[in-house]
Amino acid sequence: MNNFIDRHTEITQLNTIYQNPGAQLVVLYGRRRLGKTTLLREFCQDKHHCYYMADKAGEESQKKSLALAMSTALQEPLLQTARYPEWYDIFAAFDRFCPQDKKMILILDEYQYLCQIQPAFSSFLQKWWDENWKNKNILLILCGSITSMMYKETMAQSAPLYGRAAAQILLKPLSYQYIKDFLPNHTEEELIKFYSLGGGVPRYLELMRNYKNFSSALQELVLKQTGVLYHEARYLLHEEISSPNICWSILQTLGNGTGRISEIGRQLALPANQLTHYIELLKDLFLIYREVPVLEKNPARSKKGFYQVADPFLRLWFGSIYPYDSFLEFGQTEIIMERLNPLIQKHISFCYEQLCRDFVKSNSSTFNCLRVGRQWAGKYELDIAGVNTDLQLNVVGECKWSHKKIGLSVYRELQNKIVSNKLPLSPNCQHLLFSKSGFTQDLEDMAKKESHLHLINSLF
Repeated sequence: MNNFIDRHTEITQLNTIYQNPGAQLVVLYGRRRLGKTTLLREFCQDKHHCYYMADKAGEESQKKSLALAMSTALQEPLLQTARYPEWYDIFAAFDRFCPQDKKMILILDEYQYLCQIQPAFSSFLQKWWDENWKNKNILLILCGSITSMMYKETMAQSAPLYGRAAAQILLKPLSYQYIKDFLPNHTEEELIKFYSLGGGVPRYLELMRNYKNFSSALQELVLKQTGVLYHEARYLLHEEISSPNICWSILQTLGNGTGRISEIGRQLALPANQLTHYIELLKDLFLIYREVPVLEKNPARSKKGFYQVADPFLRLWFGSIYPYDSFLEFGQTEIIMERLNPLIQKHISFCYEQLCRDFVKSNSSTFNCLRVGRQWAGKYELDIAGVNTDLQLNVVGECKWSHKKIGLSVYRELQNKIVSNKLPLSPNCQHLLFSKSGFTQDLEDMAKKESHLHLINSLF
């Protein structure tokens, strides 16, 4: 099996930049576990390149390691044996032995560590770029996983390297459509459960390959102290964020079902305006998102905004598992499973609804939808709602994660919600019903008669 899955857009973009004449600078960033290094390895496999992954070692050790990487890539032993009092000396040595007849790719991975051990590193790089590399045939790629630091060092207006990048590539989680490539030979129901555990994070999906079903993966990877993902939530926040404690508290609050920023502030005893920075940081990492009813005229200013945990693994952890963390620490998994199971099933159902909305979003042009999401107000809620440019509903729908087939009653309830709440329907509004267990015969017969009714039991 080819370990490299998807990322066609990013590979194409990098190849296009590589083929451009002259010097190019690219910033590739995003949270950990998304496969940035794997992407770069795939891109460089048939190209002349030097790859260096920084670490948390001291400055002198980093210089020696970078010189070794350059020596190996250029097949020049002298690069490894020389001393480099300044970073400029390493850059100059690299230039002396670089081939002149082909483009050279220089990748500095985990770039944030270089900036941590030497706060002026980006300034050194900017000076060398302006005075030397911008006139050479080089592709410099700066790759990092601490989003806030990558922005500060390379993309903010105050950053030394601001304005020099040909591209800033933010790597995002993979869509559900690619889970079959990681986990073949599973039913779709089981794939949805796997997705509710690992989301679109390639590393999590790779780990799940070793387990025959969702339950065994959950038990072995997450609930056991020896599990690879047992400490993942803590590790992720401490690695990615400079203020993990506050972000942890925000995620814990969201996991408890509190989503309005004023309510979050009250629970954490912090004014809402002090939370904004941390909320934006978590959004940049694709860990949370702000949800607004789709019929709102001005979503950005809507007071109905509600924050949700976006990452399925963190949502599962904070919403279901973390309240019982002390039991797990003592290895008492079996004692709490009776309480955990309903929470986990509720989590899977939530993820299924989100995947159904993503399915509609991926076909938004077909349904002529400007926005797709949920619609709620008062005592009603639509699992799926898509609006056109006139703020009319072009799509309405319901999702049912149930072991029973759904029937006409669900369709009637959907119609009743629309009528009783006087929702604005477009003349061609499509009604979508999603079910993991299929549909009753009477509902299937109805769908044959009514062209606007669509029954969907597969998200592929």
